[in-house]
Amino acid sequence: MIKKVIIGALCSIFFSCGAFAQLTHEQQVARNKGIELYQQSAWDDAQPLLLIAAEAGDRQAQYYLGESIRLNNSYTTEEAKKWYEAAAEQGDLYAMLRLSSKNDLCSDMGTCEGKSGNEWREQALKTARARAEKGDTQAMIVLFTANQGLGWLEKAAEAGDGFGQQLLASAYKSGGGWFLIPGSREKAIEKWFKSSAENGFPQGMYLYANYLYDHGGSKEDVGVVVN
Repeated sequence: MIKKVIIGALCSIFFSCGAFAQLTHEQQVARNKGIELYQQSAWDDAQPLLLIAAEAGDRQAQYYLGESIRLNNSYTTEEAKKWYEAAAEQGDLYAMLRLSSKNDLCSDMGTCEGKSGNEWREQALKTARARAEKGDTQAMIVLFTANQGLGWLEKAAEAGDGFGQQLLASAYKSGGGWFLIPGSREKAIEKWFKSSAENGFPQGMYLYANYLYDHGGSKEDVGVVVN
């Protein structure tokens, strides 16, 4: 479950990385508003705004436009695939993963053209590994998302990635990883939720506050984290 959430709901965290098209102020405003509407599940309303920046070559807008079209239609249409491919050709790892999905009506119907899902997955993994070896924590998290092992997420957390730290704590809380010493799992969960919160990652702050509350923390302790 946690891996499904990463791609859909939280991938916007990562798009500060990499090169984007030079947008005018108006195009940036349209893109940002489009993403905001997308995150509110207003996919119809988001599409015209995202299209403005997507046509200007912005890969972030291209990815979210593909997502909005897919979610609005409940499967990857040719139009959605076109925008995923545009983002993927600019190196967007999440677009590559979306294109590699086998659980999609487009693939089942045989209406998808171009690279196969397996080819996109191979490209995503190759690109992500190359970036991860250079210390790119986004790429490390993508490798975890692509079922390449919890170790990649642990590396991202150790490197100080706030999102990776929150995901690692959540993975441990869900039973991931091996802990031989009694109590060491709980200590690790608290450690990484706290690290994520101290990094200023909003979801990490929220989950750490919940963790403290659930484990007997005072309202004052919880308030310090949230505020």
